[in-house]
Amino acid sequence: MTLAPSPAPPPEARARKRLTAAGRRAQLLDVAVSVFGERGFGGSTTKAIAAAAGVSEATIFRHFPSKDALYVAALEQRTGVGTARLVSVLEGYAERGEDEGLLRTLIRSIFIGYERDRNLHRMLLYGWLEQGRAANNRMWERMRRYPLIEFLERYVARRQAAGVFRPGPPELLCGVLLAVPTQYAVHAKLYGVGGKASNDDAVADFYARLLLAGVRADGPAESTVADGAATGVSTPGARPATAPGARRGRSSSPVSDTR
Repeated sequence: MTLAPSPAPPPEARARKRLTAAGRRAQLLDVAVSVFGERGFGGSTTKAIAAAAGVSEATIFRHFPSKDALYVAALEQRTGVGTARLVSVLEGYAERGEDEGLLRTLIRSIFIGYERDRNLHRMLLYGWLEQGRAANNRMWERMRRYPLIEFLERYVARRQAAGVFRPGPPELLCGVLLAVPTQYAVHAKLYGVGGKASNDDAVADFYARLLLAGVRADGPAESTVADGAATGVSTPGARPATAPGARRGRSSSPVSDTR
């Protein structure tokens, strides 16, 4: 996953001029993300990527030994954009104990990341669906070592140790914090669905309060959840909280699906 990346320059603009080896490599990575995002890994060829970059196929293999290596390098390069700065900002919130501000900033960054770099997220979706279970597990283990994920797990563990967050595996609580805003971003930014558009800041505020109420050790505050209806926040793809005919009340079954 990438958060709040800066938009890459158009690959074709960089292909028209002579580039240094580092510049050419960066250009090939930009083009690869675009092609993989449009066609997936299986539907993309190094020949097509070379054509889109305005270079020979041999040029790709001077920088990357295989299509697999190009894919991994493109994924790692693009997902790292802006991460160090974001983690630094989040660390500041964590040191001050400002949980709601931290979550709001994280959520807004997820929205911005999906909006600015649709090709990367299309590439990721293709990857998850095209690969087998073993390859997906390898990719997930690699993603779990990204600085943002490592920070979130440390942050959750610290808040648990302080008695602020409810007990449980930190990686599962992190999954909760990431899954809800990611679901919204996929529908609103990637798919472009969801009916009436919502203000991203209002959605981020609502989700920050909702998630914080859910992970705090003192349990969910039902008034916070109810506030969402009053704000008129529209969440693309979301189901009604209570199905017609269902008995109202708090469920005794914990949610275990973190993605």
